[in-house]
Amino acid sequence: MFECLILGDSTGVGTAQAINARYERHCDVQAAERATAAQVLSWRRPGKRYNTCIFSMGSNDMAGPALAARLAEIRAQFCFNRVIWLLPYARPQAYTVSSVAARFGDETLDLGRFRSRDGVHPSRYMDVAEALLR
Repeated sequence: MFECLILGDSTGVGTAQAINARYERHCDVQAAERATAAQVLSWRRPGKRYNTCIFSMGSNDMAGPALAARLAEIRAQFCFNRVIWLLPYARPQAYTVSSVAARFGDETLDLGRFRSRDGVHPSRYMDVAEALLR
């Protein structure tokens, strides 16, 4: 059974819709269009513990130490068996997200593997969902 929390920005919203459309057991979603890491930090934490968490953050932030600090703070507040970060299309932000994921020993899925019309969002979220659920 794939039970998860998807946390983050518009890519998280799209990924959640694709996963929840495909599977009977849905992921809970705390994601919003144009969400920044600072905004995610201000959101109320879920009372439930999840086996898997998918983080989709960084696309709406400037890359660098401030983003890395916010992402690390978000990550430190969650205790899951498995965490997967979606790496943004923008390479500077992807590097920052990847460095935080490596610090915590988390998995990553590089959105750069998937076609995009705007360089921010995947053309087909179902492709991302399938890669996550393999």
